[in-house]
Amino acid sequence: MSEKHSAVVIGAGIAGLQASLELAKNGFEVYLVEKEPQIGGALTRLRDLFPTLEDAEEVIKPLIESAVSNPSIKIFTRCEIESVGGSIGNFKVKISGLEEREIEADVVIVATGLREYDAKKVGQYKYGQCKNVITGLEYEQLCSPNGPTNGKIVRIDNGEKPKSVVYVLCVGSRDEKHLRYCCNIGCLNAIKHAYYLRSQYGKEVDAYVCYTDVRAVTKHGEQLYQKVRADEVEFIHGQPSEIRESPDGSLTLDVYDQSTSKLLSMTADLVVLETGLQPQVDLHEKLGLSLDQDGFFTEKNQQLATNETPRAGIFLAGAVQQPMHVYEALTSASAAAMKAVSQTRKQ
Repeated sequence: MSEKHSAVVIGAGIAGLQASLELAKNGFEVYLVEKEPQIGGALTRLRDLFPTLEDAEEVIKPLIESAVSNPSIKIFTRCEIESVGGSIGNFKVKISGLEEREIEADVVIVATGLREYDAKKVGQYKYGQCKNVITGLEYEQLCSPNGPTNGKIVRIDNGEKPKSVVYVLCVGSRDEKHLRYCCNIGCLNAIKHAYYLRSQYGKEVDAYVCYTDVRAVTKHGEQLYQKVRADEVEFIHGQPSEIRESPDGSLTLDVYDQSTSKLLSMTADLVVLETGLQPQVDLHEKLGLSLDQDGFFTEKNQQLATNETPRAGIFLAGAVQQPMHVYEALTSASAAAMKAVSQTRKQ
């Protein structure tokens, strides 16, 4: 490249890190902006990645180290985007939290990712009211060796070993009242979470998965699903009705099992809600971008230009486009970076 080009990457999760490294490799000066105190995004809150059960920290750690040590990547944490003016080849990005608040850049890549859907909005499950009802991400932290119980899966109210755990899929997903689309990762998350329980307690603790459909996608997903089923985790084809809490903190759930045409009643010491996922798009007005009917950034073309936006020079990377597995987010981030490089060279 005959001259130095620059890019602002918004969001320092796995997609933002991957996009930054690809841009730096192609001669760009990269300004990586993260509103949180640390970089790494959602993967820093996970124990393992399904379906291979690789240590999440070991996957994200090399990307973090490479970005931090790369002289072409400047990382700004605890900083937020205030405005994005200009156009491709001449963006002016104002950032709060810097002494020098405005950065000039040729391109902007948005990699702000996803967040959990608010489980309180699905009132039947009493999240926030019953202590022993938690989200999948909270369960993930419970299972972590660095978590509040040093990795021990216990009841939240008293710290005791549970007798029964129920995992509920599609909480807020595939529902016209909440999120219409599939979260893409909930099924394998629940399977992984049940695997954790079996690995820790064997068959001493009953395990149930209430599902709409089981979508054990990815190369090894079906293998993990079959392993968990062989370990006698019971899969129930149906969504539970309202959760009822007993004075001792245990929970009762009724669910009509479509596979057996029977109404089942279960008592659980812990209920894990595998919630839907929403895009982090709070910046859409500052970026001058519109949203589609599901709340994601509008893409330039859903078939031919998924990483591009209608505003030339602003690109999308990772799960901000749609719910993605880690490997999909990495692929998307690399594609966004390469499109940014290509279009900059044409200027």
